Amino acid sequence: MENLLKLEEYFPGGELMGGIELANRMDWGLSLQLSGEDWVVSSGGEPIYTTDCKESLQSFVYGLGLAYAVLPRKLFDELVDDVRNL
Repeated sequence: MENLLKLEEYFPGGELMGGIELANRMDWGLSLQLSGEDWVVSSGGEPIYTTDCKESLQSFVYGLGLAYAVLPRKLFDELVDDVRNL
C-alpha cells in the first residue's frame, strides 16, 4: 500500500496526471500508455520506464512530479521560461 501524502496539496487537480502536466511544462513530452499488461512511460516518443505494477507507475510519476511541484510557483515559472528559451 502506498500513500501519496502530498498529492492533493501540490499536484494540479490533486491527481497524478498533474505531475505529468508539470513535467511536460519542462518539455519532457511525457505520455502514458498500456501495452499488453505493461504500463509504458515515454518521453518524446521514447520509452523511459515500463512496469506491470500500477503502484510502481504511480510512484514513478509521483516522484517526478513532486520534484517540480514543491518548487515555489515563481521559481517554477522562471524555469519553464528558461527551458523554452534554450
